Amino acid sequence: MAALATNSQAATTSGYKALVCFYMNGGSDTHNWVVPMDTSGYADYAGARGDLAWASNRLQQITATGQASGRSFGMPLELAPLRDCYEAGQAAIVANVGPLVRPVTKADYAAGVGLPAKLFSHNDQASTWQSLAPEGAASGWGGRMGDILMSANAQPVFTAISTSGNAVFLSGGNVSQYQVGPEGPVLAGSMSAASVFGSTSVSAALQKAYAANATTERLQSEYARVMQRGMGANSALQAAIAGVNVPAIPTTAIAQVNAAATTLNQLSITKQLRMVLQIIAANQALGMRRQVFMVQMSGFDTHNAQMRDQPIQMAQVAQSIGYFMNALTTLGLQNNVTLFTASDFGRTLISNGSGSDHGWGSHHFVVGGAVKGRQIFGNFPVTALGTSDDIGSGRLLPSMAVTQLAASLAGWMGLSASEQQFVLPTLNNFGAPPSLLA
Repeated sequence: MAALATNSQAATTSGYKALVCFYMNGGSDTHNWVVPMDTSGYADYAGARGDLAWASNRLQQITATGQASGRSFGMPLELAPLRDCYEAGQAAIVANVGPLVRPVTKADYAAGVGLPAKLFSHNDQASTWQSLAPEGAASGWGGRMGDILMSANAQPVFTAISTSGNAVFLSGGNVSQYQVGPEGPVLAGSMSAASVFGSTSVSAALQKAYAANATTERLQSEYARVMQRGMGANSALQAAIAGVNVPAIPTTAIAQVNAAATTLNQLSITKQLRMVLQIIAANQALGMRRQVFMVQMSGFDTHNAQMRDQPIQMAQVAQSIGYFMNALTTLGLQNNVTLFTASDFGRTLISNGSGSDHGWGSHHFVVGGAVKGRQIFGNFPVTALGTSDDIGSGRLLPSMAVTQLAASLAGWMGLSASEQQFVLPTLNNFGAPPSLLA
């Protein structure tokens, strides 16, 4: 890592750019997010999916450049705000993407040759999407990007930011992910409490103790140093975001899974995105040029009641991303920020009775003003059983690697070819990454 740091200036870091990972925990069944609509394609899809198939009258057709002549595709009505971004040229679809060590065939899969470790495991595949290694990985590709880019920032502590707790995606060798909550910086409980066990002086006493710490005891000294750094960062961030005006989240009514309807401004994921917006809007006040963010939404492990829950999940995702893009446009930052979706894995095409089981390849979105929109990148497979892409039960063998998607995003962020190789060690195993961004 030290050797890399000496060459970190090779990255192009003029202007301001931010990358936002929108992670869907549980393995999103994206076979219903982008659906073939041509006659034969829809027939294949409906035949494979059975009771999980989206009715054709609930789909809106999309412009689908980048695929074979005669193929057409649609998106469910619930995804209308995301479809609007796509048709406005501010979103693209990356087809059948998933973790790969190298390109593999169906025969390779059957022989167990060249495969990622621990396929179909939630924890391991979530880690592999975020780090290119199974659970236990020390760093993620977002954090490794941060290691290279942090020197461009006046306050490196704000290079990699999570709104939803610790994430391996943002872990690096030098960069430390900074964690905020949907409402702002998170303080240690006793540091922010008005009263601790009946005493109103604990918070002030702790802050004074940390500020004055001069102990030679190594553990205590390091703990105090980390707390001092956190207090300083929190103060700097609170001051910076206080000086920005970010559009409010609409109070649009929106359904919830297993709960009464609520409004968009009450959803955790939308609050997380608004906090990201506030930090992005404060980039000049903070002296930032490159930032990597992660937001997370749960509930996508749809083994049961998929056709009840999935429309609600779609609406929440699409409405949240729609708000995010509208707000960026209002701030004049739509060309400076790229959001991409990710999830543990795709799912089976076949139904297990009321849901779908763990799969592999899936379809994802890249959203932002710099995106080469209204295109489907990669090879959108025939959505049918028994094809050369089906490794069993409609689990799709990915035709594009997460590594290739990540390389396209890293290049847009300004990383050189050699830096991309450091961030993505298996990059040379694949062909050129898709040209997703201008």
